[in-house]
Amino acid sequence: MARKGSGAAMPTPAMALEVTVVSAEGVRVASGRPLCRGAYAVVHTASSSASTRVDTDADCHGFPYWAEAVSVALPAGAPALDVEICRARASGGRPAAEPVAAARVPVEDFTVGPPGHLHCLSYRLFDSGRCGVRGRNGIVNITVRRLDGAPPAQGKAPAPAPAAGKAVDAAGPSGSGVSCSAAAAGLGKPAAPAGAVMGYPVGC
Repeated sequence: MARKGSGAAMPTPAMALEVTVVSAEGVRVASGRPLCRGAYAVVHTASSSASTRVDTDADCHGFPYWAEAVSVALPAGAPALDVEICRARASGGRPAAEPVAAARVPVEDFTVGPPGHLHCLSYRLFDSGRCGVRGRNGIVNITVRRLDGAPPAQGKAPAPAPAAGKAVDAAGPSGSGVSCSAAAAGLGKPAAPAGAVMGYPVGC
């Protein structure tokens, strides 16, 4: 029988997250043209990453839509996770990934409330260029839900698409009837207030 206090402290487990990348808005590639066919999103943490499917819609004109959930682990003490928008393209006959824009999501934005709480958030994207020369490059709309300690899901429906050119907010895009609260209600989950459009350049 181990004596009380003699064992080493147990490490804090990583936080299990479900991040749904709903859509991006007004995203442009380096040439200045709207991002169209081949858009996909990658969610990065310090210990894991996961990507959505590739949007093959050639007519999205910078407004790709996925509504796809990915699971990642966020190490204890990590300050944020990153969401990056990329383009899949062929280079010399081989598939290649082209980073286009990225946003940083502070951990404080999705840890309010109990596990299972749905957080609907929108962030300003910045060009995936060198630090100091990055410019604004659209908006990404996501939801984040902590899976550790959350009750089993009762079945989920895809999040509704936001209106083109509008960031998701607590009241929903003007005249759309779509809101974070409505999306959360459809999942049987309480919703946190939607995030403001904020900018955290990744890696600077």
